[in-house]
Amino acid sequence: MNYIDKFLNEHFTKVVTEDKNGIKCVFKHNEGHINDGIVFFEFAKIGWTKKPILSKRQFVIVDAQMTDVLQFLNKYYNLNEENYHQVRTTIINMSIECVENFFGD
Repeated sequence: MNYIDKFLNEHFTKVVTEDKNGIKCVFKHNEGHINDGIVFFEFAKIGWTKKPILSKRQFVIVDAQMTDVLQFLNKYYNLNEENYHQVRTTIINMSIECVENFFGD
């Protein structure tokens, strides 16, 4: 677990919601001081991949609104361009893991 994982797990609770538009992984600040960060997923459609999709639970990240979460993270770790890939990868992996746990995959 890297320092970004640890920080996000300490300060945010991840909640998965599902509606007609798809799935959202919401990063809620434990103390409620900042707006929620949201990673949006949609169920994958057959045309989105070269292979046919066998499971109905495959999904694709289509958007994210993580501005406040990233600004909060930057207050403590003074992030720069070199950290971009690690932060992005961490948030993506945490979101995917949370959604997979939600569906029990």
